Amino acid sequence: MIVATLVAALGFLATAYITQTRGLRIGGTIVVPTLAIYTLKYFIALPVFVLSTAFGYLFLGAVRDRTLLYGRDEFVAALVGGSLAPFVAYAILVAIAPEQAISARPVVFLGSLLPGLAAYNIHQTKPAYRRQDILYATGLLVVLLGLGGLLISPRTAPLLGEAAPLVLFAATADVAVARGAVVEGYLAPNVDARTTVIALLTVGAVASEVVRRRFGVRLGVISLALLALFALTTQWLLVLFVLAFVVCYAVVWLVHRRTLIYGRVLISTACAIGVLVALGFTLAIPDATGLIFGERIPVLRGLSAIFVGVIAGVDAYSVHTTPPAERREQAALAVATFVALLVLARSVTEPFARGVLQEFGRTHVVVAAVVVIACLAVAAHYCIEKPSDEAVHSASVLSGGDGA
Repeated sequence: MIVATLVAALGFLATAYITQTRGLRIGGTIVVPTLAIYTLKYFIALPVFVLSTAFGYLFLGAVRDRTLLYGRDEFVAALVGGSLAPFVAYAILVAIAPEQAISARPVVFLGSLLPGLAAYNIHQTKPAYRRQDILYATGLLVVLLGLGGLLISPRTAPLLGEAAPLVLFAATADVAVARGAVVEGYLAPNVDARTTVIALLTVGAVASEVVRRRFGVRLGVISLALLALFALTTQWLLVLFVLAFVVCYAVVWLVHRRTLIYGRVLISTACAIGVLVALGFTLAIPDATGLIFGERIPVLRGLSAIFVGVIAGVDAYSVHTTPPAERREQAALAVATFVALLVLARSVTEPFARGVLQEFGRTHVVVAAVVVIACLAVAAHYCIEKPSDEAVHSASVLSGGDGA
């Protein structure tokens, strides 16, 4: 986990620097660092990403040429287009070679977000800068892969591989196998990428868009759905999210206050802080639980912890950019959505040994329903009604209105 965190943190900070100094998107704030980790762990992730991004780019281009979608709707269309190729390929693999499909499950998650993000950002980049943008993104990816490959070696394995949960030193990591640097230890089982889980991510994305259209509040495309899945793997990831969110929000507030840095640069900075908090938490929690409970309880899901740190950074920035008057509404909607997704996830999959909701029945469903209804009521109470597009247009001086 130490090497993966270092690669991710340096990638996020490098993305922030390139965006700030060159004005480039380089595929999006989280794309290159996350892709670097996935590629080091599963070499097949890189060709899957390239092909899926190309398909997503063509898909979004066709949508833009044939529809009137714009803004956030374009972003959603890009995510759909980017995720189609890996999901279809996985379905075909399941049909013709089920055994190979099992090992390909983690890579399917790559297709749930990153290719669509990259395709959307390529489209948003002005044509004159696209080549430069892609070259910078490729160069940064090569540097991160080179750094990871250099740090994953038999010589560094005893120091870096055994001090934290296995991620890139695990027997399931292609880079460790290729470099002969496999460290024996506990291998956390992968979150099963069955149709039900993929459907949950889809439901999370749809719920986020419904909330945005109804309340005008952004909750993250699939971050709450992923957090619900992580909570079922181990409760410590939920604790980590809360801690990382608080730290990231404080850093975002301080950096913006002192420097006025904003936008993608600040998101990248928040993500870098989030993954570093995840590493610190993962290293410290065994000693802390040993002192408190008399039993050292390790956080064994290193890769998931890194992703929780990224989610915390993105969500912290989202809350920071939300007007203060809407933050209570945003918090209530986030809790309602998370609780609903958590119950839905628990109803279709079993939790791991340290996951939440080990016992699950009607009482839990009733309590969750009460919480969701209460949170929606709070959100409705604090909701600031915005004028419709028709009302704005009719009052505009451009349409003959008085501008009032």
